[in-house]
Amino acid sequence: MANEDFLKFSKHDLNIQAYSASDVEVLYAGTPHKLSAGKLAPAKTEKDQNKFPNFKSGSYVTFAGPVDVKWSAADGSKLAATLNLDEIFKDRRVLHTDDVSRLYKADPVAGGHPTIIIEVNDRTLNVYMFVTIRLEKDATTREHHDHRTLAYSKTY
Repeated sequence: MANEDFLKFSKHDLNIQAYSASDVEVLYAGTPHKLSAGKLAPAKTEKDQNKFPNFKSGSYVTFAGPVDVKWSAADGSKLAATLNLDEIFKDRRVLHTDDVSRLYKADPVAGGHPTIIIEVNDRTLNVYMFVTIRLEKDATTREHHDHRTLAYSKTY
C-alpha cells in the first residue's frame, strides 16, 4: 500500500452488488437504491470475485454520511446495518498493491477517483474499493492495473 498524499481521494463513485440476498435497500447521501426486490439474487461465483463495477451511482464527496443497508438473507432473515465509510477509509488512501515507485505521479488514478462497492452476500456485508491505477511502463507509455480490495467485512 502506498502512503503518498497524491493517492488520497476526496470523491468516490458507489456501486452495489447483491448475491444470495433479496430486497436489498441502500440509502447513502439521501439517495435510495433498491436491488433484487422480491427475488433472490444469484449466488456469488468465482467469476464475480473481481467483477468490474458496471454501474455507478454518481460521484460523491468523501464521505456523504452513513450507508444504511437493509436486506433479506437467503433464509429469509431480515437484516440491517449502518456502515461508516469515514471509519472504514479513515486515512482516505487509495487501496492498491502496485509498486509505488512505478506510479504515474502526475495522474495515478484513472477516472480521477475510486469506486466504493457495497456487496451484500447472504448474511455478509462487504465493502471493497475498486480503482484503476496508472503506472509508468517506460518514459512515454503507461499501463493500467485494476484493483478490487476488500476494506471491510462483517457477517450477521
